[in-house]
Parts: sequence; C-alpha cells; structure tokens
Amino acid sequence: MNRYIRPVLATLLLLPALTSCLEDTFPTSEAIQEQVDKADKTNLVNSLPAYLNTYSTDNYYDIGFMGFNIQRDASTADLPIYDNGYDYFSYVSSGVTLGPQWNLSYLVWQRYYELVQKANIVIQAINEDNPDDAEAAGTACAFRANAYMEMAQWYEYKLTGMAELDDRAIADGILGLTVPIVTEKTTETESRHNPRAPFYSMYRFILTDLNNGEKFTYGQAEPDSKSYAGLGVIYGLKARFWLLMGSRFDLHPEDLTTALAHEDDQDIPYDRFGITTARDCFVRASEYARKAIGTGYTPVTETQWFDPKTGFNTVNNAWMWADIITQNNGLASSMVWQSWVSFMCPEASYGIATHPYNGYRMIETRLFEKIPDSDWRKTTWIDPADVADENAYNTKYARGTVLNYQEWSNFGPYCGFKFHAANGDNTISTVGNAVSTPMMRVEEMYLIEAEAIGRAQGEGAGRAALESFVNTYRYKDGSYKSAGAGLEGFIDDVFTQKRIEFWGEGLIMWDYRRLEKAIIKGYPGTNFPALYRLNSLPNHVAPWTTFSIPETERDFNDAVILNPDPSVGLCYFPWTED
Repeated sequence: MNRYIRPVLATLLLLPALTSCLEDTFPTSEAIQEQVDKADKTNLVNSLPAYLNTYSTDNYYDIGFMGFNIQRDASTADLPIYDNGYDYFSYVSSGVTLGPQWNLSYLVWQRYYELVQKANIVIQAINEDNPDDAEAAGTACAFRANAYMEMAQWYEYKLTGMAELDDRAIADGILGLTVPIVTEKTTETESRHNPRAPFYSMYRFILTDLNNGEKFTYGQAEPDSKSYAGLGVIYGLKARFWLLMGSRFDLHPEDLTTALAHEDDQDIPYDRFGITTARDCFVRASEYARKAIGTGYTPVTETQWFDPKTGFNTVNNAWMWADIITQNNGLASSMVWQSWVSFMCPEASYGIATHPYNGYRMIETRLFEKIPDSDWRKTTWIDPADVADENAYNTKYARGTVLNYQEWSNFGPYCGFKFHAANGDNTISTVGNAVSTPMMRVEEMYLIEAEAIGRAQGEGAGRAALESFVNTYRYKDGSYKSAGAGLEGFIDDVFTQKRIEFWGEGLIMWDYRRLEKAIIKGYPGTNFPALYRLNSLPNHVAPWTTFSIPETERDFNDAVILNPDPSVGLCYFPWTED
C-alpha cells in the first residue's frame, strides 16, 4: 500500500498533456479555447466512458471504476469474502489504512477529478446551438453530475457518534462541506484556493448539470451505446438526486432551512432547488423515476439473470447506463487475475475468487435469511443446506453456472454466482475479462419510485408500488408483502430489496449513508472474517464509509480542510465474541 507523491488538482490544469487519449487532440500543454473549438468532439466524448477503465499495475485493487464498486460494497455489510488471504480490497473491509496519507485515498480522488476534467473539456467544446452536439453534451453533463454526486456523498463528513472523530470534524468546521468544484471555467489561480463547497452549493451545481443534460437530450433518441447517457439516464440521475435531497431534508430539517436561506445568494450561479419541503423532493424523485422507466427499459428476467454466458456481463434491456470493457482494453488484453472477473466471478479459473484461492464473495448471512424460496433471486447464492449437494446443484444451481457439479461443489455457503466471465469463458482471460457492468438499471427506478411515493403519498401507496414490482418481476408466486412496521419499516423493506437486487453493483453504500443505517458485520453467526467485523452506531454514518481527501492536496489547494482519519484502531475496533 504505497503512499502517493503528488497533489491531484494540480495535475488537472495540464490534463490534456497528461492523458494519452487526448494527446493527439491537444498538441500543447494547455486546453485553450481555440484548441477545444477545433477538437474532434466524438473523440472527446468517447474519452469519458473509456476513462472508467483506466487502471494501473501499481496497486492490485486498481481496476478502474469497477474497482470502486467493490470498494463501496466491501465497506458495507453486504459483500463478505470467504478467505481474506487474497482480498485486495481488505483496506476498506477492515478499515485499517484509510487515512489521507495512503495511496488508496489519492487514487480515488485523482480518478474522479480527472473524469471531471474530461467532462469539462467536452462541455467547453460543445456548441449549444448545434443539434449535432446534443448527445455529447448530454453525456458530458451526466458524467460530471454523477461524478460530483458520488464525490459529494463519499467525502462529506457525516456524524458517526464517535466523539474522537465528530469533535475533530466540528472543531475543523467541515460539517456540511463536500468537495471543491472544478468546472471548465476554473482557472489555476482559483484552483489554488478552492475550498470544499457547502452541500447546498454543490447540489445546486449538480442540479444545473442535470437540467442542462435534460435540455440537451430531450427529444433525442436513446444512444446506440449504453456507454453514453441519454434522456433516460438523466431522468435516472434526477430520481437519485431528489431522493437523496428528500432523505437529507427529512432526517435533518436544519439542512433544509440552511439550503432555503441560501437559495437567492448572488454568489451561487447555479439553478435553484425550487422546493420548500422534503416532500417536494420525494414528489420529484417519484416523477423522474417514472419518466426514466417510461424511456423504454424493462427489468431483467429470470432467464437473463441466470444466463451463465451473458448474466451481468452483457448489456440488456434493463441496463440504462454501463461500464463496458472491450477486448482491446488492457483490463482484458493484458490483465489476468487483476480484473473484475477475477475478483467477482468464482467460475473463472484465472481468478482469485475461484477454488483453491477461495477469495470469493458471499451474501451476508442475515440478509440471505430474509430471502424466501419464492424469490427466484435466492439461488444466486448457495444455500448452506445445499453445499456440495448434487441434487440441489442439478435442480437449483446448474442453470446459473458454467461449472460442473464437481467444480461447483468446492464452494461453500452463501457464495455468489451473480457475475460471469464474458461469454461464460472461464479459462481464457483475454475473452472472459471483456465484461460490462451496469451503472444504472431500471430496477433501481422502480425502487426509488416506491420509496418516494411512500414518503410523499403515504406508506400505503408506497407499499403497493413496492409489492407490485417485487411480485411482478421477482417472486414466483406473488406472495411478497411489505410488512415492516410504519413508514420506517416500509423504507427498510425497500432497502432490503435494494440489498438483494443490487448485490455487488456498488450502489448500496449510498443508501446506507443516505438513510444513516448502521453497518453491522460483527454478530454471532456472521460470515465476515474476524478483522472485518466492524459495527457502526444506529442513526449515524459508519466512519469508514467517509473517504479521506489526500493529504498532499493541501500542498496545492490551501483552502482544503481534510476529514478526520477513519482508520480502525484510532477510536474503534472490530467486534469479537468476547
């Protein structure tokens, strides 16, 4: 785990000279307007999805943004690993070295801001009056808005209930601060004293990008490639945005008061929220989720889910936005065990998730126990009662794996077979590693809609929407009932469905943080390794899910204030039986 050596934001102003995909477009070291105007916009916009799969061999966990999906899920209670001897994401699972001086902190910060800078270049290049620029403009707005929405959630310090951390955050005055905003108009001088944006400024900036994205893509056909973002993705991002805002203002009315007090600030040049209550946000969340659904996507079928050749590695009718690795990308052509397939697909013979390395991912014990047999998703994971059972393999699991019984019998309880090598090729890495993963699926829109309806119209209406989705698309006998007590119980029911539906996709940490749910990995009967059994406090955010801003950023940007170091051992320790 190496320490980093240079500040990130300092590199962004010279990014066109640093990044190989733009070297031909920008022959000099500065992205001046004349060069941007002459740039090939197709190449510029292609640089956005391509950058998601930028990786390095310096750090084994570095497989691009797909690796960030694993990092996020591994920090929650949803993605235990059977044998952590080959866990290259142990840093987030154990929380041991998450401080601002470590390379992991630098890497995540760098990748997000370089992605932002690529979006800035596209936005700088587009002509708003040229219809041919609409797809590029919409995709750039979506990528930038999504990058900032993820950074804002990941880096904003939220109270943990642990005094050593919370007192430091309060003393440093960082509550309510997100990350610095860097746009296509930010100068080097401005970037050298660019403080973390207050949440209300950041989210109005994000909303402005989404509003612009909607303007650019409205009336346009959905993109041919799901690497790009069309109107459906913009609607989906708006649904996520308004659910996030509504949840924040519902839990913390003082934040709503603060946001409204700054609605007319002259120094915030972004679109206003235009709401007065948390309910207004939930109404918008449900409306945009429904609009996203209406752009033509349909949920994954049982057959598609369990297809051992194309299941969760190939875009389909449910995927709205995707990270796509081609066989020409180094993650497929050069990498073998350092890859998404190696880390997440137990079938791949070249991976660390396979037998005998046994670094395979499981579903958490207590979550699995909540899944009844009537839910066809249950056989995504091996039931403890079915381990090495040949009849169970033949009747339940064979359809979802390329492994024969003898190979499958090597895997233990709760092992997940959701993700597969490309075309089911578990022997040739240059073929199998060329996979796609979803960044947004329409199923998320159904669940956002249900929660938002329940919060805006009453839990009865929300339960009806939730039950309709689960019984129509996920249960074999229509027996699902949302039985949680009261509104909170209903919200918990939606949360549980998200945990099942999006296992391994890197989404659920946002919900843990949004809802301020405790992450509980240590308890009698847990299937987490001993070092990973971290428990956070109820109604607080788990400290290890707030990422560290790299220490060296202060060398370049003297206005940045760092988060408290969340590393385990500073003020909390793993749970033990004793």
